[in-house]
Amino acid sequence: MYKEFFGLRENPFTINSDPRYLYYTVSTNDALSCLRHGIEERKGFILLTGEVGTGKTTLLNKLLDSLHERHVATAFIFNPRLSPVQLFDYVIADFGISCKSRRKSQVLFKLHHWLLDRYQAGEECVLVVDEAQDLSRQALEEIRLLTNLETSTDKLLQIVLAGQPELEQKLDQRELRQLRQRIALRAKTRPLTLEDTCGYISERLRIAGSNGEEIFTPEAIEAVHRHARGIPRVTNLISEHALIRAVAEGHKRIPSEIIDDVSRDFNLDEREAFEHRRPFRRPRNNSYDERNQSRAHWEAESSGVSDDPAIGISQSMFPLFVYGCERDGTPFYEEAQTIATSVHGGLISLKTPVQTGQKLLLTNRENECSQECVVELFGPRLRRGFDVAFEFSVPAPHFWGTREGEKAPTNEEACA
Repeated sequence: MYKEFFGLRENPFTINSDPRYLYYTVSTNDALSCLRHGIEERKGFILLTGEVGTGKTTLLNKLLDSLHERHVATAFIFNPRLSPVQLFDYVIADFGISCKSRRKSQVLFKLHHWLLDRYQAGEECVLVVDEAQDLSRQALEEIRLLTNLETSTDKLLQIVLAGQPELEQKLDQRELRQLRQRIALRAKTRPLTLEDTCGYISERLRIAGSNGEEIFTPEAIEAVHRHARGIPRVTNLISEHALIRAVAEGHKRIPSEIIDDVSRDFNLDEREAFEHRRPFRRPRNNSYDERNQSRAHWEAESSGVSDDPAIGISQSMFPLFVYGCERDGTPFYEEAQTIATSVHGGLISLKTPVQTGQKLLLTNRENECSQECVVELFGPRLRRGFDVAFEFSVPAPHFWGTREGEKAPTNEEACA
């Protein structure tokens, strides 16, 4: 509908993982270079991780395109919910290997000889697994065993495992330590900066046929970045619907108000999440001693030695997504796990430095519940990161509820 209105040949913000639309940021270049280097140097296992919507599949499609141009043999698994037997069948079929027997030993024998023939011909073979965080332990173990197909100097099969941050968490499990130790290179996709978002939108419009005239005002691009938090998939969603709304309202240049309206329609408006909240009551004295006392108080409470039962702090481990902005305004989000919780807030450890009084948005991965909080205490760097105590603006007991009303696991139960 809007293509003719804006003089475009195609939809610039489709959510399909079209490698033509890959935008080369610093992190994208680094990730793609890492993958190519690992394959060319026959490193064996290469890991690619990144949050949902940060362009992992688009990056993989670009990698596969470049491999096909070099006539590299590839197999691409995009459905990770396969049994080990199905996985082997799929790999064999995608490589184009003919094997009449279904016995695993015969399949491996056939695959090994095929890989040796390719190696002796100076050719590379690559297995790419997308959404690998959903692979079962058994499937991951079977994939690990494929790296045993090697010569005395080189791996015969190069394997790229791509997935969400949960994949790294899964690989940290003791049962998968052999696989973890075989990962030679790690690459990451990251959110867009404001500058990246500006270039990203402009480049996609150019590829779609724009003549270079300004369609999104600078203020609109800033609003897109703010609401999308640098996530390319969300950026596409907002931009696509902004173009549609602009046509309906007759705007040749999209103002920031349209971006705000679209984001509100999709519940992406951060302003509403932070409105009508009780102001955070910051301590009158923010001295170093009081901050240390506050952290010691949380740690003592979480260890079960509280002298105030009304506070109700428990030593519970909840997996969280933490959203916020770094001190330079760059959006960040990372996975964290609570050290202690109460209806009023909690204690976590973050890799990203924040500051007292800063607002964060938390999502409990157990029940998909989101809640705004304010940083009450930001501790010094420790081995595990920065200890951060946070407070909800109003008590939020529902935030710690699990999906099915189960009791939250304690540290002891989680380690059992």
